Order: sequence, then C-alpha cells, then structure tokens
Amino acid sequence: MTRQIDSSGASVTEQLRRHRDEAATLVPTPWPDLTQLAELNFRHKAGIIAQRGTREAKVGRDVAVHAANAGLPVVLFTGYPPSTQPRTLVVKETPDPTDSHVNAAAKIHIEGRTPRLIVIERYERLTREPHQPYGEPMHDPVDDVSEEESWGDRLMWTVRNIRVDIPVLLTTVVDEVPDLAWPLGRWLHIDHPANVMTDVCKPTIVLARSSPESVEARLEVDPHEYRSGERSTLAWKPLPRPS
Repeated sequence: MTRQIDSSGASVTEQLRRHRDEAATLVPTPWPDLTQLAELNFRHKAGIIAQRGTREAKVGRDVAVHAANAGLPVVLFTGYPPSTQPRTLVVKETPDPTDSHVNAAAKIHIEGRTPRLIVIERYERLTREPHQPYGEPMHDPVDDVSEEESWGDRLMWTVRNIRVDIPVLLTTVVDEVPDLAWPLGRWLHIDHPANVMTDVCKPTIVLARSSPESVEARLEVDPHEYRSGERSTLAWKPLPRPS
C-alpha cells in the first residue's frame, strides 16, 4: 500500500490531524485581547474598522506579519507592503483583487503548506469577478424598472463569494473619529464599506484609541448576537518599529 504524503513529507493521517488542530486554534495577533475578540479560526470572516491615519489603521499588516513571524503561512492583499516580510508571508499587491483571486490564494503553497490566514487590507478594493450571461437577456417589465444594484451590494456579494476554509481578516477605515456609543448606521452612510462589512463579517469590530497603550472596541456584529454592541478595552501597546 502506498503511503500518501504532501510536499512537507506529512502522511494523509498527519495532514488531517494537523488541519483539525489548526481549525480549533486561534490565529495569534500582536495583542492577545484582539486575538480573543477576533476569533480568527477555521471559516471565520472577521472585520476590523479603524480611523484613517491612526496606528490601528494598519492592523491588517500588523496581524499578517505577526502571524507569519509565528510560523504560520499567511497571504496579505495590500497596496502598501510591510517593510519586514517573513518567509511565510506572501504579499499580493493586486490593485483590485476579485473573489477568484482570494479563493486561489487559499490554495497556494508557502514553505510547503497552504495558508492559515488571508488578510485583505482596505477590502473595498475588491472587485466582483465578471460573469458571462447564460443566454440572450430577457426583458422583464418589473426588472426593467427595478433599482440598479448599489456599490455596497456588489461589494457584499463579492465578499460572500470568497469561499475558503481558513480565516479571512478584512480591514477598512473611516475618516470620522469612531463613535462607539452608536451603531455604525447612525453615523455612516448605508453604503459605506464599514457598514457593508457588518453584513459579511462575524465579528465586525470598531476600534478607537483610548490611551497610549489601550484601544476601545465595539462589537458591531458578533456571532453571539447578545454581545453585539458590547464595548471593551483592549491592551494595545504600539509595536516596535523594524530596525
């Protein structure tokens, strides 16, 4: 009987055990409080919203680099590559990635392993994959007068078409100082990327700096609905600058 092995030398049984262990383990972040709140494991799509220009705004890159430094294979979609790039980090600088780009990224091999995490910075850059019509378009009087699909709807469906078994972290920014006293819909337009994120990411976390070493977080959406709207303080020390 032939013993099947992958490129890292692991047997099928070893691969299954490793995948099971990985699915139950949270992906580490530079801040343990965030690790617990974001719950990056298995199929979770988690979203983080921060104010533009703050140190929290680059949370996607920070998480990607940290996880890669811990030895996890990570794919980062960004327009601004990190200055430090560990061996297990693959950076995709595609300006307008599609759902197919992301789905394909989950299958690449990094140091002999498939990714454990995908990070998409400024996820509103995502573009829907063009679909060919099945045949000649049919004219329906009802459809002809219906409202055109909004940009927010297109973004939502693009994210939903990302179908991978590993966790995906998406980030976006707001220009306003985040008002954690109110739901996003009270202070942002319905089609703002941050609002759209709540439809596709569980959890969605809004961040606002509260002190030099802490951040206030609001769970805008949470898998446990009773926690949505809950606020907490996260220990969040600035990361050392790369030498």
